Amino acid sequence: MELTAFFLGMKHNYLKILLLLVVCGCSESDGPTGFWENYTPFQSRHSIQEMELIDFFSEEGVSKGVPSIVQASGLAYSRNNPGYLWSHQDKNFDNSIYLIDENTGQTVATYRIKGTTNRDWEDIEIASGPIDGLNYLYIGDVGDNDQKYPNYWVYRFEEPRFEEKHRDQIIELEIPFDKISFKYPNRSYDVEALMVDPLTKDIYLVTKRNLWSILFVLPYPQKTDEEISAIKAGTFSFRFVTAGTVSNSGDEVLIKNYDRIFYWKREKQQTFLDMMASKPFLAPYNPKEVQGEAICFDNKNGYFTLSEFSDGVQPHLFHYERLK
Repeated sequence: MELTAFFLGMKHNYLKILLLLVVCGCSESDGPTGFWENYTPFQSRHSIQEMELIDFFSEEGVSKGVPSIVQASGLAYSRNNPGYLWSHQDKNFDNSIYLIDENTGQTVATYRIKGTTNRDWEDIEIASGPIDGLNYLYIGDVGDNDQKYPNYWVYRFEEPRFEEKHRDQIIELEIPFDKISFKYPNRSYDVEALMVDPLTKDIYLVTKRNLWSILFVLPYPQKTDEEISAIKAGTFSFRFVTAGTVSNSGDEVLIKNYDRIFYWKREKQQTFLDMMASKPFLAPYNPKEVQGEAICFDNKNGYFTLSEFSDGVQPHLFHYERLK
């Protein structure tokens, strides 16, 4: 009975949204005054036992090397610099982003974006942005272990390009960046996963320390001249989320916690929210990391994971190959 009521509720919400789209022509990217003002957050009730393990990734991660950074809290596969990944460290470290060789895990260059600060950087994503045709890095200063901060922010700037003269150097970059300041509607949250839907440019955030992880959204276009409010988009049936990533096409999503990696595939005509509300699959996570807080797709739709140093265990950069 409870499951039947859930699906009826989902159908009712879908019909309401469909009617709204027909009447006002709203879409997910129309902002809080359109689609989001009338949106009802989804409630996922899919148990882990229901989720199937997918077989188109390698069953075990292959170690590519031991990175020189010890508190990696995010990963993004570079588009301007193929063969490299971006990472950063979290609380108690500076505003550095590290360009890592995908074949060795070693840092080839360090960049500091002048004017940014690292209160508690927890995730990084690469996606489209305000200017079509450019690649942007998004860094979420969204960590809050004690859930006490009144506001948070996301930095967005054009992806830097590596030059050979940068190798083994710390480069101070004075480039334009957006600082998207926001708050949550009801309280403070600790968040370690940031994702961007490249089709709508909406920014999604997933909480860590709740009974069930909550999905929030900052709809595009995000204001940068005033504080905005995150909108609750849904609640998952798992918790302790530590990282998330969206494929370049926007058709696939990975979200991980300390124990599992969850995978979604967007169906035809499906919105990002429809996808996230659907039952995920389980992607391989072997070996399981001690404190895995970073994940990203590569340019062939395989994925990398990386852990923070913990319990004396040196983290490895692991790669899961896409098999088909």
